Amino acid sequence: MTLLLLTLQGILARRRSWWVGLLAAGAAALLTPGLALVESIHDGTRRSLIESGAGHLHVYHSGSPQTPVLLTGPAGAPELVPFDDYPATEALVREVEGVQEVVPLEAGTATVFRGNYLDEKLAVVRAVAREPASPEREARLGRLAADLRRTMERVVQDERRREEAFTGEGIVAEDRLALEEVSSEAFWTRFTAEPLPALELIENRVAKLAGEGESLPLDYLGTEPVRFARAFPRFELVSGQLPPPGSRGVLLGQAAYEQNFKLPIALRMDELRRELSRGGQLAGDERLRTLVERNLAELPDLLARLDVERSSALQAALARVLGHPGELEPLLREFLSVEDGNFESRYGLFYSELAPHLPLYRVRPGDTLTLRNRVLTAASVPVRIWGTFRFSGLGGDSSQVNATSLVDLVSARLLAGRQTQEQARESQELIEAFGMDREKLSEGGFSRPVIVDPEPEAAEAVPVPTSKEVLPETFTEGELLGGSVLQAAILLRPGASPELVSERIRQLAGERKQTLAITGWQDVGGAFSGVVEMSQVVLLVLAGLLGFFVLLVSAGTLLLMAKERVGEVGTQRAIGMQRREVFLGMLLEGLVLGGLGGVLGSALGAGLLMAVVGGGMPVGDELQFFLGGAVLRPHLGVGHGLTVTLGVLAVVTVAALVPAWRGSAVEPVVAMRRRED
Repeated sequence: MTLLLLTLQGILARRRSWWVGLLAAGAAALLTPGLALVESIHDGTRRSLIESGAGHLHVYHSGSPQTPVLLTGPAGAPELVPFDDYPATEALVREVEGVQEVVPLEAGTATVFRGNYLDEKLAVVRAVAREPASPEREARLGRLAADLRRTMERVVQDERRREEAFTGEGIVAEDRLALEEVSSEAFWTRFTAEPLPALELIENRVAKLAGEGESLPLDYLGTEPVRFARAFPRFELVSGQLPPPGSRGVLLGQAAYEQNFKLPIALRMDELRRELSRGGQLAGDERLRTLVERNLAELPDLLARLDVERSSALQAALARVLGHPGELEPLLREFLSVEDGNFESRYGLFYSELAPHLPLYRVRPGDTLTLRNRVLTAASVPVRIWGTFRFSGLGGDSSQVNATSLVDLVSARLLAGRQTQEQARESQELIEAFGMDREKLSEGGFSRPVIVDPEPEAAEAVPVPTSKEVLPETFTEGELLGGSVLQAAILLRPGASPELVSERIRQLAGERKQTLAITGWQDVGGAFSGVVEMSQVVLLVLAGLLGFFVLLVSAGTLLLMAKERVGEVGTQRAIGMQRREVFLGMLLEGLVLGGLGGVLGSALGAGLLMAVVGGGMPVGDELQFFLGGAVLRPHLGVGHGLTVTLGVLAVVTVAALVPAWRGSAVEPVVAMRRRED
């Protein structure tokens, strides 16, 4: 007690020592909120991954060369070995206490073809041509045919100009004959009587001359969409419906739907709305003004995509909104020349008055989308679009996780070129019937069936909505789970320990001789989990730098004070204090300064953090996935302050060791002589 009182008196008497406490307080004030934020990032990313497809655990075949991932990157899907018997695997996992749901999955990337403006016009004409005969149908078909004829005349003129400019790059003979035919009066006379054969000629030979469209990547998860939606709480159906059980199809991620299939002008209007709502201004932001200019520059492309019916309706709507008549292009240009003062009203009118007459999306729920394997280029799997979905609170339509689509397992399996058990048996029977050795067959022979489009020559020119069905629309439960499954997400009940569940699954798998491997959400998260690790590394580096700075300055300060206290030490030794007591007194001084500074600094850092974001701070779309939602509420507990305080105390203690040792080592005679000097 006496030693403590002497220490406190010494601290109060020597204000220079307070710098050590201030340094400790400053370091603690920075590290306490830093530790809380890093834990918030860790917890937010963990919840985001678990609640959007990764689950708490992932199970896969232990013979797989790689581990499963939730989101495929540029390298594509990892190489995984299918389960030997997935139903048995799922039954084993469900036996373990704490398991709430098991969802079969398969991650991959496909490509989809987005047609050109002529494809969209042809799709509208084809839909009308297939309607039952009626006077209304004939009148509408006549208007659309006249508009299509004018479009064909522009295509022919553009092709002739191209041939004049590039004399050595003429089109093939069949396409030239097709152009001559669609330019004749006889063709359009036949078109009125038999529109469908005429449309086939335009689609197969002429449409590609207007531009080949665009092939787009589409990340997907093969799964059971209904079970997936039930298992993961962040799933939110935006449009359409869930596929009925046993139905093939796709649920498009809302971000992929918006970015890949929405009218570019509308997409830029949405981006302008987001930026202006955040405080941006058109008058002072060159990037925002560029978006407006790009919309105006793309008006000719938009007008080329409009048929006569939409053009007339859009022109009438613009005249009504702007308050004066005019031609379509000048009216549309005036409307889209937005400014800060009129943008909000124009944005509302765009969707309420103009959007109903625009091709806002290239595909819609109910249409058919053809998925293609990026490697097996001949493989083509048409699926129905049942709707769109997003994961709520994870970045909106700009988040990569919301760009991932859901495909039924059967279609995903066909897209990957893997056989079902029934197909494998048929292949084996054929091999045995022909007396061949299966091991000597190439991988592309019998083991990878290819679904070929019945019209491969026209495949690239067929618009997405009219892709032909080449596969059954439904499947049985046996086809769903009886085929190969690559991985499965495991969701646990509240309070269940992932470590205990993992260990129990491994024990059961060993007892039943099932080749299973288990990994956690961190490995499945891939690059997203890497952000958590990076934030932890950054905090450790910051803590190390701060600790080193506090160590150097504190050691220097305490060493200087030890030199100044030589006489005082001599007096203490002369009245009977032992060297050990002097050493402990000087060390205790550093402990008190470090402890008080750590406590005060941690309290200050916690107070500042709660004052700034204690009630919740809005999070931008770019960070929502990593922070677990649209609002940041940092997890600040007693453990954070205690950890930081102990860390700072340890650093100051280390800094005080050398000064205390050197200060207590002075002999009493020497110390008294220096004091007299």
